[in-house]
Amino acid sequence: MKNKAILLLTILLLPALYVLAQQPFSEGTIKYKVVFETADKKTFSGTYIFTFKNGQIKKDFRLNNGFEDVVLINTNNNSIYSLRSMNGKKYAIQLSAEEMASRQEKYKGFTLKEQKNSDKEIAGMKAQRGELIYQNGTHSTIYYNANWYAASAITYERFPDARFLPLEYTYTDDMKGFTMHMVAESVSQSPVENAVFRIPADYKLISNEEYKQISRQ
Repeated sequence: MKNKAILLLTILLLPALYVLAQQPFSEGTIKYKVVFETADKKTFSGTYIFTFKNGQIKKDFRLNNGFEDVVLINTNNNSIYSLRSMNGKKYAIQLSAEEMASRQEKYKGFTLKEQKNSDKEIAGMKAQRGELIYQNGTHSTIYYNANWYAASAITYERFPDARFLPLEYTYTDDMKGFTMHMVAESVSQSPVENAVFRIPADYKLISNEEYKQISRQ
């Protein structure tokens, strides 16, 4: 009788223990290797580095063709800046947090179906294979770690409010026609300096509309 009671208690507690085992990735760095394919089938390689600290996120995307885009997000005050260079000038372009959040709406409410016996190791972490099923019926394959998740829902556009850390996935933009395959190369939970998230002094602050006008010149 006693053993049956212990077994029943264990079964009831398992879901709660699983939730407690999950932790937000609130400070550290994740570096992804990227293979980027354009609409006209040109392929480039690069890196996408995500840096986190207490609600601050830096997303540093660079390709071997010289393209680079750095985004600084502060979820504490809802500020977002994209750091870009054009014609020898450097700009910190203010973006709308509301607009970025709205782009996630169509990806919310997805279902994650775990695929058994397909685990592998990525960046020194256990990676489970799963299939994401979105409400519009589209599917996507992903490798993820179930013990960690991004502390902010805005971190990964395609995985809002995800309770996992994406380690390998493919990002396809049907409008622009590009595909980006990302595989985590390293995951480091280590202290990050606040200076990492500051806009460099040699960048001019402008609005997104101003940047669009400059781009058309």
